[in-house]
Amino acid sequence: MALASVADLKKYMDITFSNTQEEAALMILTGLEADLEHYIGRPVTAASFSETYVAEANYTGSSAYSFFYDYNIDRTLTTVTDVTKPPYVLYTRQTPIVSVASVTVQGQTDSSATTQTVGNDYVVRRYGIDMFRVNDNDKIVINYTAGLDSTADNTSALKLVILRAASREVQNLHDDVVGMKDLTTRNVAPVETGFTMEELNSVKRWRRVRVA
Repeated sequence: MALASVADLKKYMDITFSNTQEEAALMILTGLEADLEHYIGRPVTAASFSETYVAEANYTGSSAYSFFYDYNIDRTLTTVTDVTKPPYVLYTRQTPIVSVASVTVQGQTDSSATTQTVGNDYVVRRYGIDMFRVNDNDKIVINYTAGLDSTADNTSALKLVILRAASREVQNLHDDVVGMKDLTTRNVAPVETGFTMEELNSVKRWRRVRVA
């Protein structure tokens, strides 16, 4: 569901649209929301996603024995044969995570995938999930819902930014169409389209910073 609707835009601008103008307004709102999501790096409304990953060939493990408290361990050995691996952290492409519908894991030699159980096999975080039963090169499929909470105040601010930009786009569209219909150049100062730097700066606090 879009964050800002055509009905919201008509109310914000206090105008009415023809059927063609409503279609154009929907295109504008859809494009602006996509631009905003690209800028902040996360969905502005909750949506469903399905992603597939392959666990790395190896990841760091820690000794299952305590070097300091187990006096029976042979500290002269140069190799560790028994290790306990930490949780495999799966960072999803979309955040924050609202809910996880399903997680399956399939090994290289397995003919079918195993459904994971929340609480026992994995724990849900805002940025992804911590998995406890993953081996090297396992195929992981996750189906989940992610996006900013629509009931929080932050979405109201993002919605206002979209409506501000959309109203400028609609005004420019109207002026261009009237000018073309009249076949004359109208002495109307162009209005800045897209998001202004001030508007982008106001939404920086929701921006997701990615390492890669």
